[in-house]
Amino acid sequence: MTELFADIEPEPRGRFGRDAPWLRRLLLVVFAVLIALVLGGLTGQEAMRSEADGPRARLTLSAPDTVRGGLLFQARVEIHPRVAIAKPRLVLARGWLEGMQVSSIEPQPASETGVRGNVILSYDRLAPGESMTIWLQFQVDPTNVGKRPAFVLLLDGMRPLATISHTLTVLP
Repeated sequence: MTELFADIEPEPRGRFGRDAPWLRRLLLVVFAVLIALVLGGLTGQEAMRSEADGPRARLTLSAPDTVRGGLLFQARVEIHPRVAIAKPRLVLARGWLEGMQVSSIEPQPASETGVRGNVILSYDRLAPGESMTIWLQFQVDPTNVGKRPAFVLLLDGMRPLATISHTLTVLP
C-alpha cells in the first residue's frame, strides 16, 4: 500500500509554513502604515516658525525641527532691526552643519568664520526698518541620525541681539 503513495510529495507549505499568507499581509500593512505616516507629514520636513524679539532687533527662523536622511531642506532666517546694526553677524550652531551638506546660503555673507564648531556669517550694515532674509539649503547625510542643538544667534559685532533655540532631529 505504501508503494502506491511513494510518488506523491507532501503539500508545499511555503517559506514560512501555513501562516505565510498572514505574515505577508502583516508586512504589507506595516509598509502601508509607514507610507501613510510619510505622506501625512508625520515624519518631519514641515517648517516650524520661531521668533525672538529683542529691544534692538527681531529674529525669525522658519525651519523643520525633524528631517530625514538623504533629503533636502531649507531654513529661512529673517532679521528685522529696530536700530542700526553696524556689524550684523549670524551665528549658526554646529547642529546645522554636523552631518549636513550645505547646498547654498543666499545672500552670501561678506565673510564666514568658525568658532568652537559654530559658524559665523558676517553681513553688511543694516539700517533700522531694513529687513534681511537669509535662505539656507541643506542635504542630510543618511548616516547622521539623532538630535542636536541648532540655535541661531544674531550679533552686532560681539553684542548679542536675539537668540532662537532650535533642536534638529534627524531620522533615518
